[in-house]
Formats: sequence, structure tokens, C-alpha cells
Amino acid sequence: MPPQALAPTPELSDLMVGDTMEKLATASLELAPAVTSGAVVHDNGCGTGAATTAVMRLADRAGAQVTIEGTDVDDAALTIYRNTIAARGWPATASRMDSQHLSFADNTFTHSVANALVFVLPGDGISAVQEAHRCLQPGGTLVVNSWHYVPNLAPVQTAARVTRPAGTPVPREGMDKWSDPDFLYDVVVRGGFTGNRVVLGQADVEVTTPELRRYATMLWSFIGGTSESGWLTSDIENWDAATGIVIDELRTTPGFRDLGDGRATLKFVANVAVATK
Repeated sequence: MPPQALAPTPELSDLMVGDTMEKLATASLELAPAVTSGAVVHDNGCGTGAATTAVMRLADRAGAQVTIEGTDVDDAALTIYRNTIAARGWPATASRMDSQHLSFADNTFTHSVANALVFVLPGDGISAVQEAHRCLQPGGTLVVNSWHYVPNLAPVQTAARVTRPAGTPVPREGMDKWSDPDFLYDVVVRGGFTGNRVVLGQADVEVTTPELRRYATMLWSFIGGTSESGWLTSDIENWDAATGIVIDELRTTPGFRDLGDGRATLKFVANVAVATK
């Protein structure tokens, strides 16, 4: 890893994504039937708690009493999640659990939320959808999403192409398939849900970045070395050029808005599938 690179931590990841994950969860849940009193919600791949935060805000707005089970495989993220729910007094618990091998009994939950999850899992997340289906009660609701448009990935890929030798693998190649809502639909159906009980939608998610140079440094640090080739020795001397390209490319993305204080807003577009068991 180049000495300029930031080591990924849950705290830095939260700073980089800001409220993206919470806004994504909220926009996705708003396309689903409302969470009502008595709901038992699984926040699948809960991370530090973005979807749980969204569920609780929507439940509070509706005056609904719910319970939430958060699961993840990242112990550091779970620690933050537990601290958050304890500080806010939320009716939630957290467990270390693989979304592809849930230990919950069949027919446990009324709702399962997989926020920014399936597209980071092996096998397109199909086994995780199968497990979510198993753990939902009959009539229960799955809410799952993917990105139709991500403004901060292409800038990193452009920086890699420009600053590395021709033919070097590009970070996050193969993610384009998730931009097609029909691909997400197919994953949900292959996970066990009946096709005519799956509804697709899209939602815009506007996000405020940290200071733009800091943001570009985090993007390049966390994504730049994720291709098959990993980091190259030349990335050390090309670091400033790469992060500069990331900034320049971000400024050209649809929906980019400079806030005048070093920060900016970016526009993401999400695919959302709402499925009923």
C-alpha cells in the first residue's frame, strides 16, 4: 500500500460515504409498504446502522413500535452499531452473522432490509437472498437495492487507466451489470421470490461529500488498490496525479454541485426491489 493511502476503518468509511447509506435505505424503504407496529425487522449486513436508523426514523414518524435485529460479519462495525443503538435507546440487537448463512429460524421476520449488500457478496448475493426468503414470514417484505448510477466509481477507474500501464486491471470491473434493474430483479427471483411479487423502482440519492481533496484521497485509498493487480510501485509517485484526476472527473458528473466551502454534492441513482414472500 502506498504510504499516502489511508487505511480503511469503519469510521473513515462512514466519513467517506457520509449519509449515503442512510439516504439509500430511506429512499428504498419509502418504496415499500410502511413498517407498522409489531414489525420484526432484519437489518441484513447492518454495518454501522444506516438501515436501522432509516427504519427507526420512519417508524417514529408513523408512531409504530418495531424491533430490529442487526447482523454483520464486521466486528468493528458491529461495535459502532451497538454503541449507537444503546445511546439512542432503540429496540435493536446486533449479532455477528454471515448473510449467506443466517442462524435465525424460518419465518422469523416481517421485514428484511439488505441495504447496499447483495452486490458486494459472492455469487451475486443469491444465497443471501435465499436466506432472507427463508427467514421471512409468509407475506413478509424484502427490500434490497443496487446502484443504477454511482458518480464516484468512474473517476477512480479513469485515474487508474491514466496513471497505470496500459492493460492494468481496473478497480471494480464487473460492477456495471448491477446498473440494470432487471439484473437485480433476476437475483431476487433466483433467491426464491415469485416474479409477480417483486416490484422494481428507482430513487435519486443526493449526497454531500467531505472536503473534496480529502474525499478523493479516501476514494483512491479504498478503491484504487482493489483490482487484480492491487497497488503498483508507481502508484506512490503518481498519487497526487491520481487523486487530482478523481477530483476533476467528479466535477464532470451529472448532478455535481460545488458548495463553495470545499465540499460538494453528488447524485446517485438506486435500483430498488421490493419483494413479498
